[in-house]
Amino acid sequence: MTDASSPALDMDKAFAFAFKVLGDITAAQMGTLNAIGDRLGLFDHLAQGPGTSAGFAQRAGINERYAREWLSAMACHGYVAYDAAAKEFSLSPEQAFCLADHDSPVYLTSLFSMAPTTWRNVDELTDAFRHGGGVPQERFGDEFWCGFERFTRTAFRNNLVRDWIPAMPEVDSTLRAGGAVADIGCGNGQALLFLAQGYPDATLVGYDNYAPAIAAANANAEAAGVADHVRFEVVDVTQGIPGTYDLITSFDVVHDMPHPRPAMSEIKRALNPGGTYFVLEFNLFGDLQRNIDHPMGIGAFGYSASTNYCMTQALAVGGEGTGTCMGEEKARELAEEAGFTQFRRIDFPHNPFNLFYEIRA
Repeated sequence: MTDASSPALDMDKAFAFAFKVLGDITAAQMGTLNAIGDRLGLFDHLAQGPGTSAGFAQRAGINERYAREWLSAMACHGYVAYDAAAKEFSLSPEQAFCLADHDSPVYLTSLFSMAPTTWRNVDELTDAFRHGGGVPQERFGDEFWCGFERFTRTAFRNNLVRDWIPAMPEVDSTLRAGGAVADIGCGNGQALLFLAQGYPDATLVGYDNYAPAIAAANANAEAAGVADHVRFEVVDVTQGIPGTYDLITSFDVVHDMPHPRPAMSEIKRALNPGGTYFVLEFNLFGDLQRNIDHPMGIGAFGYSASTNYCMTQALAVGGEGTGTCMGEEKARELAEEAGFTQFRRIDFPHNPFNLFYEIRA
């Protein structure tokens, strides 16, 4: 309802906004179908070549009626190509690169597997909106974590040894000579497994406060045949970090830390003289207006991911709740407060979604 004091309603703008809302509702519905597609490997099956819904259903081992509806939704949404004459569905090279190439630097399908967990947590998150607190880390489970690990794995595989570490020549030389590395917030250990391939003489250890992730990381090290010089331990880094290191890393972790200030202080304490703390974060800002105007349009992604996981899991244990949109300014503040005196931002043209910091004492 409007009254005489209300601004005049522009119906064209109202309908344009309504269709934007409908687009978001559609995206939420598509999220369910994409999560199912990830669970069943449907994009991988489709990448094998064009097919009718019946042929695709047989190839994927699923019910034809569901296959037809899933493929039709994907075609309407622009995720799948459709040949009306042949009644065949397929993936273009670009679609396959994002949805079916598990080693692609822009492989994103794995992120859809995080959606079911997010929906399951809605009641608890709603309660946190009312009363404070948050949804604790253990509520997110294996599917959520494995999805995120599969997403980050591609960046580690394509960039960590080839680009990121060589951008710090002293660090590169130290690791080639057999330096010591600790990865804080190591998750399932993917980063260190790729570091072990590129720097076989380095000693590598990963620390995380989530025991299931550490169990998976040690199993991954055994499977990769690198358990002799890569190990993982459950550690709360705010209580101290065992040993000292030439390089300490945190990949998409600082903004998740419930207590980043004591953690950063302990990280500085655990560095050898001349050591480096290498940090990767999302390319977001601490300022709302800058995120609204973000050149890649990812501000809403940052705040929604923060609400659904990053901020809430920190608040659940009485943490600061820094959130995904930490920004370079906050990173500099935390580093300076911890006693670091050198802070260098490193830009990688092929990694526009991330910010990289070389931090030294």
